[in-house]
Amino acid sequence: MEQSTGDLIGRLSRLELQQAKLQRSNKHLRLMTGALLLLCGALVTMAETSSAVPETLEAQQFLLRDSAGKLRGAIGVTSDGAAGFNLSDATGRTRLTVDLAANGTPGVDLYDQDGKVRATMALGDAGEPGLGLYGPNGHLRTSLDVPAAQTPGLAFYKDDGKPAWGAP
Repeated sequence: MEQSTGDLIGRLSRLELQQAKLQRSNKHLRLMTGALLLLCGALVTMAETSSAVPETLEAQQFLLRDSAGKLRGAIGVTSDGAAGFNLSDATGRTRLTVDLAANGTPGVDLYDQDGKVRATMALGDAGEPGLGLYGPNGHLRTSLDVPAAQTPGLAFYKDDGKPAWGAP
């Protein structure tokens, strides 16, 4: 009977050791499962958040680049408070600008393939409109404007920029 009691005590000790090992193993398994669930939850939350389109996007400047990374356009605000938008061709030359000066007067300029301004349209400080067409040498060739309190005018200019004809 002593041997069987000793065997039982030895067996019971081994079972207690195995139970302690299983408890430690179970604790590690629960921690790992919890961490894995937490990580999966965070990934799902991040995936849902990143796929949403923001309602507002703010910056002082936005740049538009083509597939090769070349700058093709920009919109931004300058340090003096003017806001502008410009588009460039594939060679990098500006072809169109739309701007709003710091005082609020708007303007649009069109440029030729050499980067020279060829047409401009703008409003003056009092809202008076003006249109100018330029020759390839950069001289004003035709203008149409409506001064605030005066008669509208149309003028044509020679190649050198000197007046050729105007009304009134």
